[in-house]
Amino acid sequence: MKKTVLLYNFSEDELPKVRRVLLPLKFTVKNVEPESADLPVGYLAGLTDEGLPVEEKAEKSGKLLVMGGFLNSDIDKLLAAMRKTGFSKDVLKAVITPTNASWSGAQLYSEILREHEVMTGKKPGKE
Repeated sequence: MKKTVLLYNFSEDELPKVRRVLLPLKFTVKNVEPESADLPVGYLAGLTDEGLPVEEKAEKSGKLLVMGGFLNSDIDKLLAAMRKTGFSKDVLKAVITPTNASWSGAQLYSEILREHEVMTGKKPGKE
């Protein structure tokens, strides 16, 4: 299975920096354009054939990095690399699961943000 990283809402300046960090890790990196943002994350990562837009719309999301086809060791490598760049604090991260594979990036972002706030009592990027 191909290890794929989906990037949502990264600026044009940030994309090359993130790609440079992830290139040595041999992950496929895809920037999700706004016109594809309603497609299921599992489809965009190549993990499922279900590519119809998600009907339930979520609010616009912030920066999200979604990992598909990853082992625990891959996740550790990616997180370590992201910490070195300084991107780690303002980016929510998620792994594609059977439960969320049919969700859009915005739906996944909303759920991860909610979970983060419950666990920490604060919003991402705030100290």
